[in-house]
Amino acid sequence: MRLFVAIEIESDIRDRMEAFMQQWKTKISNARWVRPQGLHITLKFLGNVKDERRAGIEQALRQIHAPRFQISVQGIGVFPNPKSPRVLWVGIRADDGLASLAAQVDQQMVCNGFEPEKRAFSPHVTLARLKERSGKSEIEKALSVPESNFGTMTARAFHLYESNVSPQGSIYKQLNTFELIS
Repeated sequence: MRLFVAIEIESDIRDRMEAFMQQWKTKISNARWVRPQGLHITLKFLGNVKDERRAGIEQALRQIHAPRFQISVQGIGVFPNPKSPRVLWVGIRADDGLASLAAQVDQQMVCNGFEPEKRAFSPHVTLARLKERSGKSEIEKALSVPESNFGTMTARAFHLYESNVSPQGSIYKQLNTFELIS
């Protein structure tokens, strides 16, 4: 099974993001858009994991005791850079609680036999994966949209997800929920 740990985006924010995506789907060519119900903030991607490891992963995630925190979902950007865009994303702003949670998840997973993260944590929500010939001028227009504030939410929990690849795109299934401290 292919697993990752993430924070789910609240429905009202997800609806605003979906409206933005619908607006740009016809304008940005050669993009594979994420399914709106799959919008999330990845804390750690675990990759392909044997089924028998799931219980240990869940036990390790239960050891995390982190407080709830506010997340602001705003701004549009691309990875790796505007000259060579491969991923279109929405930015995430949060206090240190988000980075601390990601670090705790990483630490628990390292103790469970996973590789530590090599890159600095860069919170975002992926909207689309862009192919090489995506319309760069349209992407530049999307990046300059002034009303790209999708809202603020309180992170109350994080989740273990399973990702299944299908011809229609990845389908995510929430396997377990881990509450944050109020």
